This record gives sequence, C-alpha cells and structure tokens, in this order.
Amino acid sequence: MTARPDSVPEEEANSGFSHDEGEQEPDVLGASSGEESAPNNNSAATPRKRKRVKYQKTSCELCKARKVKCDRAEPACSWCARHNRTCVYLERQKPGSRIGFSLELEAKVNRIDALLQALGRRVEDHIAGDHLASVSSGLSPAIGNHASSQIDAFRHPDANGSVISPAPGLAGQTPSSQGRGTVYSEPFWQTGEGQETGSDRTSVQALLNLSVSESFNNSSGIPSHPKEPSSISSGTDLPPHDIVYTLVDLYFKHCNTWCPILDRKTTFGAFFGSTSLTEADRVLLHAIVATTLRFCKDPRLSPEMKAHYHAVSKHTVQIYAMERVSVEALRALVILCLDELGTSNGPRGWNLLALIAQNVRQLDLCEESSVFLSADAEDMPQTGSMRRVVNAPPDSWIEDEGRRRLCWMVYLLDRYATIATTTFDFMLEDSKMQRCLPCSYDLFSRNVPVETRSWSWSPEHGAPTHMVNRPENLGSFSYHCEILRILSRVHDFLKVSIDVTSSPEMARWRNRYRILDRALDNWLQSLPSEYSKISALCHSDPASRVANWFMLHSAFVTSVVRLHSSAAYPTIRSNIFVPSHYAMQRCLSAVQSLGDIAQDVLDANGLDLLGPPFAFSLWVAARLLLVHAATVECPVDPRVDFFIETLQHVGRYWEVADNYAKILARVVQRGRQGDMTFTAMRKSAHDLVTLTSTTRRSGAEPTSTQITSLSELDYLDVFDFFNYPKVAQPGITIPNSQTNLIHSQALKAMGGAGEPTRNNGMPDPDSDWLGFASPFS
Repeated sequence: MTARPDSVPEEEANSGFSHDEGEQEPDVLGASSGEESAPNNNSAATPRKRKRVKYQKTSCELCKARKVKCDRAEPACSWCARHNRTCVYLERQKPGSRIGFSLELEAKVNRIDALLQALGRRVEDHIAGDHLASVSSGLSPAIGNHASSQIDAFRHPDANGSVISPAPGLAGQTPSSQGRGTVYSEPFWQTGEGQETGSDRTSVQALLNLSVSESFNNSSGIPSHPKEPSSISSGTDLPPHDIVYTLVDLYFKHCNTWCPILDRKTTFGAFFGSTSLTEADRVLLHAIVATTLRFCKDPRLSPEMKAHYHAVSKHTVQIYAMERVSVEALRALVILCLDELGTSNGPRGWNLLALIAQNVRQLDLCEESSVFLSADAEDMPQTGSMRRVVNAPPDSWIEDEGRRRLCWMVYLLDRYATIATTTFDFMLEDSKMQRCLPCSYDLFSRNVPVETRSWSWSPEHGAPTHMVNRPENLGSFSYHCEILRILSRVHDFLKVSIDVTSSPEMARWRNRYRILDRALDNWLQSLPSEYSKISALCHSDPASRVANWFMLHSAFVTSVVRLHSSAAYPTIRSNIFVPSHYAMQRCLSAVQSLGDIAQDVLDANGLDLLGPPFAFSLWVAARLLLVHAATVECPVDPRVDFFIETLQHVGRYWEVADNYAKILARVVQRGRQGDMTFTAMRKSAHDLVTLTSTTRRSGAEPTSTQITSLSELDYLDVFDFFNYPKVAQPGITIPNSQTNLIHSQALKAMGGAGEPTRNNGMPDPDSDWLGFASPFS
C-alpha cells in the first residue's frame, strides 16, 4: 500500500476512490478498439482474447500531440521527415495512471466538492433572503427591517444551543456539529426536502462559471441572509473557501494534537458537508481561523488581510459567547483562548480564561452527570434554575467524550496560566474536578464508549480511591491531565508559608515534599513501557516523534523543576533548612533532558507542531539556569543560548515564546557584560516583590508609586518564579538570627558560612536532608 502524502488531509480518505494496488486495470487496447463481442450461446466456449504485441512501437511524440496516425517509420516518421522536425519515440508506459495520481485526483475532487457545498449554501441563503424579503415587500424600509427582525426573533435557541427556524422549507437542514453522517454524502442540490427547481440549478451553474477567486472576492455582490439570527455575514468575514479548508486542516496538524477537543471527521463533516452551517458551527470555524492564521503561508493573505480576518473572527466568537452559555460557545472560546495565551500571558488571556472557567461551572462539566433536565424553548426559565436545563444530554459518545476533553482542556489551560503568574489561585478547584480521564484519541474517533480511570484523590484531600482503572484505554492527553493534577498539588503546597526555624513545621514540610516527589516518580513509572523513557526513545526511534508526547515530557520537566527548585534554590534559609544537593541535581537533570528533546524536535523541524505549553517549559528551564548561576555565583550555563534560540523559533508562530526569548536575551546580556551579577538581579527581583506585597492597615494611610525600569521588570519575570518557600511575614527578621532572609542582605553564595559546601560552591551531598536519585539517570 502506497503511503499517503502529508499534504492530503486525513478527511479525504473517506471518498469512494480505491487505492488498492491489487485492483485490476482495464485492458486499454481492448477498451479503445471498435470491436464488439458477439453474443455466444455456448457457455463452455472460451472467449477470444486479443493478443498484445509485447514490444509494440508507439507513435512519435509529435503525432501524439497532433492526434493523428503515425506510420512509425525509422528513424523518422513521414510527417516529421517532410517537415524537418525531430522525431522522438518513447517507450510504451505501463497501462493505468501513474503512482499517486488517484490521490491527487481525489484531493482535487474533494476540494471542488467543498467549493460546491459553499456555493450551494450561498444559493440557499439567497433563496431564504428572497422569502424574507417577500414578507416585507409592501412595507416601508423601516417597517420592513422591523418585520425582518421580528421573524428572526421568532427563532429561539433550544437546549442544545441550536436555533429552531419557523421556515418549513429550511427545517431539518442544520444538524448539530456533532453526530453528523457521511462527509460528502450527496450533492447539495439533493439534500433537504428536494424542492430545488431548475432555475436554482441554473443559478448554481452561473456561480460555477466564476473562478474561485472571483466567487469569493466578489461575494458581496451576492445577497446573503443568514438562516439563523446572527450578525455574521456569509462571505466577507472569512477567507476564501479553499483557504478556510486549509486552515481547518492546519488546526488539526498544529493544535489539535496537544489540544484534542475536536474529532477530525465530525468537524470536517460539519464545516464542509452537504448541509448548511449552523451558527454554532460557523462560530467554531471563526475560532479555528483566528487561531491558525499564524500557520497559513498562502501568498493571497497579506499581513493586513490576516490581521483583518483575525480581528473579525475573534470579535465574532467573543460576541457569540457573551450572549450564550452552551457547550458549542465554550468550545469556540477554548480554541480562541489558545490564540490569546499564545500571544501573551497577560490580562486579556486571564479575562477570557476566567469566562471559560465560569462557563464550565455553569454547565456542570466538572462532573459526570447522569440525569439532564429538558424544557421547551418557550418554557425556558430566566432565573437561577436555567443552568440546570441549559445543557442538553450528549447525543453520541463522541459528543460525551468531547465534553470531557473540553473540561480537561480548560483545566490544563487554567493550570498553565496560573502557575506562570505565581500569585493567582486556580479558577477550577481540584476538589470539584470529578471527571473521568479522557480516553486515547483513536478510541475517541471510533465513537465506541470505553472506560478509562476515575481520578484517585490523594489522602491529603480526603477523597476515596478510584473505582475504575483501565489504563489500556488511556492516551497521552490522559497522562497530561494526570501530571497537571500533581503540578497543581505542588503549586498549592508551595503557596503555604512556613517557619524555617521550627523543627516540627519543617518536618511536616519535608514529609509533604517527599510525598509529592514520590507522586512524580509513580506517574513516570505508570507510563506505557514504550514511553516511560521518553528522552532515550526520542534519540533511538524517529517514529516516536509525536508532538503530544513531547508536550507530555515537557509538562513533567516543568513539574520537577517547580517542586525541587524550592529545595535546591530557596530564598530563605536557616540552620535546619539549607539548599539540597539532590534537589539541585534533579532540576539540572530535568533541564538537560528537556534540552535533548528540544534539540530532537528542532532537528526534525517540528517546533511548529508544539504549542505554548512547550514554550513555557523552555522558559522555565532557561530561567532555572539563571537561578543556578545566581545561587552558585558562576557563569550561566551556555545551554541557555540554545533555549533562547529555540524559543525564537517557536516565537515565529506563538508570540509569547518570542517575548520569553527577548527577556532572557536581555538578562543574559546584562549578566555577561558585567552590568549586574545574577545574584544581584535575583535580590532586586525579591526586593521588588516584597515591596509590592506590603498592604495598608487602613484606608487613611497614603499610597506611593515607584517607577520601575525595563531591567527591573525583566528580573521580576525571570526570578519571581523561584521565590519559594514563602514566609508568613516577609520583611521581618526573626530576633534569634537563625533565619537569613535574602531581602535584608544580598543573596550570598551557597558556600557561605554555616552551609556545608564543596569547593565549586555546590552543596555537600553527604549532609543533604534529601536522598533520592534522579529519574533521568
């Protein structure tokens, strides 16, 4: 079987063309001859076969082009000799089409079919607009507009979030985006009620006579009336249809691998199938366009056009989601949130994420609901009880699993955004997250219900153990959710302030620290055998270069650094709490492992397949090298340059990675030029955090403003992530002088007085209060 080229979308495999090489080709000579087979009544008679000359000479190339009979004379045929032309004879090719021709033809047919569907929907909208115009034809423009709005207002959203249209001729033609049938089942003029007339087909033929570019560039000349109440136009708010098809395919290539909330076949069926787009499907399409325009290299889309389409699509999704609380709106918001968080980790992304998390709670997606309430559209309550009937039950396993994946993806986005800020609380509480883990993507696409694993609450949270455990049904996304659960516990653990001079309190802290470390080790051991050694596997087996497994490994590295950096590079010390050598080695080993993985991905040109979470892991690893240099007072590891370059590569598609690279480059340059040592930079960042953490005791106390420079903000971005563990009242020095806070004096080297160290400034492993080996060794 010939492998499919990457350029052919997976969706196009659903057509009726056969790619089996064992299928017999028809006899070309027999088919082209004019002989007719006479009927033979004798069933035992052997049918006559025309013998093919084995080395039969073909016509010359010029006669083939002229489509005339060639006498095949040597060295030149009579026509070529008479006209003094070069006569060329080529060997007869094997019968049948060339290799890959059927795939190219299939892709072309599917693109043309998708274009036909779009043009057909435009004609349907035009007919629907004529119907609406006839209602208000005898009225003044103001009254006509009012009547049209009244007709639109008659369409009420049902419990699924779709819209019920009063027009009988259009009913039943807008199924939901989930649970669709065959992608290209039949031509658009044979769908629905089959009431299309000959004049309608003529209109379609007239549209087909236009070129693709003309049909979309001049789409404003065709009246467009949405079938559902929406401010979305049909032609000017989206790129040309072939580019939209490419953008959807790019989404599944670059985003859906690590954000697997959509099923490819169902999504392509909804967007490019034989039925009209529902408003929810169109909004989801806008979200995909806004997120994947960054990957499109079509020369027809200038930077200005990309900015225009991005702004229009983003605005469309936001307006739609603000007016509706539904699974469809939430799905579009999550995809748009990838774009926001991939641009910058700032207030716009936080606000959007807060809206998404609130919608998840309102739709009860954090629980495995078994009973759903339903009500008629006219009986829909406008009170607090509306949240119990707004979400309809899933109509298929793909829809049910899609909601589960949607909830977990919001959980992951919440974790990455919160951990990056160091001061925010999670928007989705772990105690409220009672969803089963998602299954593997191939089981998701098969639409066959399977069991996975119910989350086992840790004894610290007082929850029961899981009742179902089917690890054979888990995939990389499932393990990604599990490692983020552990990272959440690490984040909550580090937020608790401690007294490093209290032996009982430090004993409890160390015990909890070891529990979380064992949880990380157990998670690593629970991976399938082929992925338990991800780093070694990536070096030995090129076939294992799967984007979602790289994302999984980067999440593990982030979790390891998040936990062990608090013990390896603490900002507060005492005679019973000193930096740990083993914790430091685990951090450095994790960074080395991530660097090896990033090098493999860079060599394979696969950085565009990895999203902002991978960039965040690179950002964490590079900053740890700077913290290590600040603690040991040594030059920064040269590997930081590789992380900066890798972030710049990722930044070609995700702007947040480029911002990370610029900050790191400025800090490293200042440190190498001697403008300020990395130790002084870390102290400056800690002093700034301590200053901004002070609060007023009454509203009558005055406030003050301190002007900060770009360099100070850079130090804050780099070192604030490692300002752990926390103390109850920063800025107060304990009288017995057992505690040494770095904001009261410069951050001293690890080899200072009272701390057992080696000659190179590293802690002495023999006096370490931790004792485990690195899982990367």
